[in-house]
Formats: sequence, structure tokens, C-alpha cells
Amino acid sequence: MTTLDPLVQTQVEQELAATLKALEKKSESTELEGAVVISSRENGEILALAGGRETLHSGFNRALDAKRPVGSLIKPAVFLTALRNGYTLSTPLEDMPISLPSPGGGSWTPDNFDHKHHGRVSMMEALVFSYNLATVKAGLDVGVEKVVQTIKMLGAEEDFTPYPSLLLGAVSMSPLEVAQIYQTFAGEGFYVPQRAISTVMGSDNRMLKRYGLSMEQRFNPQHIFLINTALKRVVSEGTGASLSHYLPSSLMAAGKTGTSDDLR
Repeated sequence: MTTLDPLVQTQVEQELAATLKALEKKSESTELEGAVVISSRENGEILALAGGRETLHSGFNRALDAKRPVGSLIKPAVFLTALRNGYTLSTPLEDMPISLPSPGGGSWTPDNFDHKHHGRVSMMEALVFSYNLATVKAGLDVGVEKVVQTIKMLGAEEDFTPYPSLLLGAVSMSPLEVAQIYQTFAGEGFYVPQRAISTVMGSDNRMLKRYGLSMEQRFNPQHIFLINTALKRVVSEGTGASLSHYLPSSLMAAGKTGTSDDLR
């Protein structure tokens, strides 16, 4: 017995195929691929999952196994760590050039997406408009090791090396892993393991295994509330504003964009 919703699953498959086709036409690319994970905010039940445009094809499932750099999707974890260490959404950050020694030699010199420096900004602005340099300053101040700890508390299972570049998402995760992390934000700080199977029945209709709901409070709800408030502004006026073309403002959607090199 699964948690999947056939109506949601059908819509996901149709929209993924249509979106990829439109992107191919717009960018003159061919054979683009994608993945989708839809889960319930309240209980982590996966309602739909698509591992590629050919959903009836057996083989590589991108939703589960395609690990890609997450980019700015990691920033809410950076700023959540800052909130847990004395920052507020109004704490000023310097969005100015920075250069750090690289472990392999040379230096790491991050830049903003718009190649501009925005001076002194609030932590709220840095998250809403996804300023890289201000994010790095905050992450280095609280400590990259603490950011890694926050990411694991949010639901990541891998051990990430605490390089400064992690603060801008130079770590690879699957769509399902990212969904698990954001499940904790959506769940107001409660960690709920995502699941697609509720029970397993035998041929005699006898229950063999039941996967019940488990929940663990891992973060102060006030800190999560503040992050989610900023993530609502991401959608209403920040880097995710295009989402407002598809969702009504009354929904008060929260979200975050994540972009890697060449807009991948």
C-alpha cells in the first residue's frame, strides 16, 4: 500500500514532459531530462514521484539517484545556523568581495549571480535575493562545521566536508534528498522521514509490515518561522518571483531557487 496519489502522479508526469519540451524549444537543446518529487507538508508522505520524462521506462530514476550540485538551495540551512547562533533577520551582512585559500592551492573567489556587490544588507535581504557574498560571510562567521551539522539535522544523511564552497551549495544531492531537507522547513522544525510505502500485505491479505508516522522536533519553531517568512518573500519579490505567475498570492507559498553553472 503506497502513499502515492494517482491524480497527482498523472499531473506530474504530464507537466514534466510538457515543461521539458518547452525548455528544449526555448533553448534549442535536445534530450533534456528532469525529475519531480511531491510530498505532503504535514506527514512527509510522497504523493508523486517522476524520475524522468519517460515514466514507464525502467532504469535510472533521477528523482532518487541523480545527484547534482544544489547551489543556492543550501542557503536556508546557512541562515538557519546563523539564527541558532545569535543572528536575526535584520543582522547586517557585508556583501563585498572575498577571497579564500583553496585546499588544492590557489584561491576561491566567489561572486554574486549578477556580478555586483550590494554593500551592507540585512540577513533577510541576503536570503530573499540570494546574495552569495553575504551568505559566505555569515557562514564563515558561524562556522562551516555548524552549517554541516544543521544540514544533517534537516535530514541529509551524507557526511559533507566543511569546505567554504559548501556555503554556496557545492555539494551534490538527489531531488529526494533535497525534498527531505525542505520537509523539515515545511514541518515547522519537525523532522518527518519521507515515505512512499505505508503497509506491506501478504497474499492472504495479512499485514506483514506497517511503516507508521514518526516525528522528531529538531529545531526551534521560532527560527524555522523566521526562515519561512524570508522564503515567502523569495516567492513574492525575490529570486523565485516567477512562481507567482502560477500560484495565487493567497497561498503564501515559500520557496528557494538553486542554480549551478550555466543555469543547470
